[in-house]
Amino acid sequence: MLAVCCDGNRKHYRFSKSKGTEEPPIYEGLFLAEDEEVATFVDLVRGNMKSGNDRAVCGTAKFTAGREMSKRSGAQIDEEGIQVAVCRHGFLLRGLNHFRGEIYAYPMFLQKEMSKKANVDFFCMDVTCRYWPYLNKIAEGLPELLPLTEMRPCLSVMHAKAHTATCEVRWGGRSQDGAGNTVGEEVEQVNSFLSRAALVPGRINTHCDRAA
Repeated sequence: MLAVCCDGNRKHYRFSKSKGTEEPPIYEGLFLAEDEEVATFVDLVRGNMKSGNDRAVCGTAKFTAGREMSKRSGAQIDEEGIQVAVCRHGFLLRGLNHFRGEIYAYPMFLQKEMSKKANVDFFCMDVTCRYWPYLNKIAEGLPELLPLTEMRPCLSVMHAKAHTATCEVRWGGRSQDGAGNTVGEEVEQVNSFLSRAALVPGRINTHCDRAA
């Protein structure tokens, strides 16, 4: 697989007062990863990374889409959104519910999942310049994640315009040999669809299998 693009959608949230159904999900773990599995991975990553800098900054821009740590947005929200990974053609590959904003551990989990299923050349994100050094630091303490560093980082083309010129040249998709016409923004189209679907009655629950 040439490229995988990953990003979060915080418009696809679920309120705590929305109790849902007592019946178990039919397709648990098929597309959206099991919450317990994700939480275990997040704890593992946090246990191997000690840092006091919780800001994602590139030049004069500050990005809230990528953080090492993040607090819950409020007591009224149960699930703050979803994180999804898609191929360069926009097909949904894997997703997860996120409970603490778009922390780095979430795309790392999806990257790990994709590495099990395909030989991915490029991993595209809108904060690649901040995420990739973080990934390398984590891989030093968790050797099982070293294969993830063999992928090539790709800063999505449109978001690169908000970064510094040096960052755009170094990490941007247009500068990556072999990336072709990969834009790295394909997940934005998917999230646009999912955001509209979230507004349809009965689809606010991010557990897509339960909604189905």
